[in-house]
Amino acid sequence: MNIGMIARIHAVTLLAAFLIPALLVAQDDADSTVVTWQDSLQTRWVGTHLGRPLHLDFYSDTMVVVQDRLVADYFATRDSIVVIGDTSFSVHYRFALDRMIVRTDSGNVITMAKQGPLARPLRGSWLGTPALMRDSTIELYMSSLGTAVRRTYPGGERIDGEWDRFSREITFTWFPDSAAGRPDSTLWVAIYAPERSQLLFNETMEGSGVTIMRRFFRRPRP
Repeated sequence: MNIGMIARIHAVTLLAAFLIPALLVAQDDADSTVVTWQDSLQTRWVGTHLGRPLHLDFYSDTMVVVQDRLVADYFATRDSIVVIGDTSFSVHYRFALDRMIVRTDSGNVITMAKQGPLARPLRGSWLGTPALMRDSTIELYMSSLGTAVRRTYPGGERIDGEWDRFSREITFTWFPDSAAGRPDSTLWVAIYAPERSQLLFNETMEGSGVTIMRRFFRRPRP
């Protein structure tokens, strides 16, 4: 083996020593941006089944089915979903052209479109602890009719009000209660963070500081 060939072998070896780690890092970066089927499910899917609206709203380990009263449990794989709740069913599904194609056990095929996080309904229960009042917890319920109820634990009374929404800004107006020494209505303003399903308040009660409320479907254990 001549000197020139030895030099070329050393050059190739050095080049590989530099390139292989870079390629591995690039591969890791590429893998970190891959959207999995679990990620794709975690949104609100809307469609029509037997002439009626069908909404499948996935939240982490729970989901909401349109017209059901209770939160459903579900088990999902890469191509099937089993739902157990007010309505129990199992379906096969696949993704195609930004749609979820669902096939029921009876053979019906439903094409469902993705609905963005801002389109998710706000109705339901929210829970949060003020930053400067760590011994208190606020529970908030928002109805689909625009009414709201809040209660502070421990020992707080029920307070009724209304809520209104303009894009990400949510305004709560709490009704006067002269018996408790509140002759005027009070106002809370929140910013809705749809990606994290949170309501962000600069302040709720006087001296509370920032309050972050999170959506919940099954009330956390104390």
